[in-house]
Amino acid sequence: MAPTTQAARRHSGAVLVLALCAACASPRLHPAAPTSLEVQEDVSFLETDGHRIKVDVYQPAHGRYPAVILLHGSGGIHAIIESQINRYAEALAGLGVVAYVVHYFDYTGNFTSDEAFEKENYFHWVRAVREAVTWVLARPDVRGRQVGILGHSLGAYLAVGVAAQEPRVRAIVLFGGGLEPYVADSIRRMPPVLMFHGQDDDVVPLSEASHLDDFLRMHKFVSHLTILPGERHVFSDVAADSVLVTAARFLAPTARRSRTP
Repeated sequence: MAPTTQAARRHSGAVLVLALCAACASPRLHPAAPTSLEVQEDVSFLETDGHRIKVDVYQPAHGRYPAVILLHGSGGIHAIIESQINRYAEALAGLGVVAYVVHYFDYTGNFTSDEAFEKENYFHWVRAVREAVTWVLARPDVRGRQVGILGHSLGAYLAVGVAAQEPRVRAIVLFGGGLEPYVADSIRRMPPVLMFHGQDDDVVPLSEASHLDDFLRMHKFVSHLTILPGERHVFSDVAADSVLVTAARFLAPTARRSRTP
């Protein structure tokens, strides 16, 4: 499939997902972990290049934790409904990871994105997320000198570009992602990659994830692709519960999974 067609499908799929989410409120995710930590929610902002970028913070109570940055898809994040990426962040925080949802569209001033806008601004967003890495690692609630990234759809494609440039990224998890052709030739490094892709994804075809997995393995990078039978572009709550537990262990293997006494 041509790259331009792929970007267009991501955008049209995001619009459909927004419509479906507005039609029915989603319940909280409840990852199947032995214990769930108390989670505190906050909103903060980082300033870079004259842009003010909103960051939703999900902090496990009582202590310092490894950090994960979460990147939304081309539908963006809107105040009307709780986004899927924020639900993922809250679930990860309950598993012992301090999670930061970076509103990287604030860097370019858009609410959603289409094919042409993505191609024009992809590396601007890479810059914004790299600035977010610096900002996150300077926070007192973060333990360690590296950060993980979890991206969904466009956010997954973006996570690959960030990780290729940013040595402080320890690992990335991709939901419904792939590889932008204009990024492939510039990849010289890549941390371990864990991919989850719905077998019935009709927004980003499974072939996109398979291509990225093949590319990474061919270049001797660590990559693992898990195909989820019956799942589409947005995972069901049952599937999300399971993959988020695995993602938390992959992104932050030293995280505490139980309450601090």
